[in-house]
Amino acid sequence: MRTLVSTLLLALSAPAFASGKICIVDFQKAVTETQEGMAAQGRIDTMYATRKGELERMQAELEKAIKDYQGRAMILSADAKAQEEQKLGLQQQTFERTYMQYQQEMQQTYGSLLGDLDEKMRTIAKDVGASQSCAVVLDSAVIVYASSEVADVTSVLVQRYNAQHPAKP
Repeated sequence: MRTLVSTLLLALSAPAFASGKICIVDFQKAVTETQEGMAAQGRIDTMYATRKGELERMQAELEKAIKDYQGRAMILSADAKAQEEQKLGLQQQTFERTYMQYQQEMQQTYGSLLGDLDEKMRTIAKDVGASQSCAVVLDSAVIVYASSEVADVTSVLVQRYNAQHPAKP
């Protein structure tokens, strides 16, 4: 019964596809090739480099503090050891908290910069699909196989996007 229903649905939908071609878009490539996408990626890379430098500095300080403690541990009293260990624990927690905060900031920045771009990209993809007589436009990331008869409209999408949304200086 399932096979019959599936076959009927496929047969009934075939005329819709017969009137147009199947088109694919590599949205990931399109986003990275647009002027706006390249500018957004540049901002993200700069933010990442700054955050990475700060984390590396904090990690080096923590490692130095641990090494200093290990070198002095034999001569410290039990109370002094407990204080040093507590101080190191707090320093470790601060490092981990800062790392998590930076990760969240990066994800939020990435989402806000590229989320808007993705929405505009998909709107333009609909227009490209209509102008290229596509019955359907699919994201190539989810396609396992496509014959050479499938039209890749990624470059057209990038050109139209750049024309409609030029990069801001």
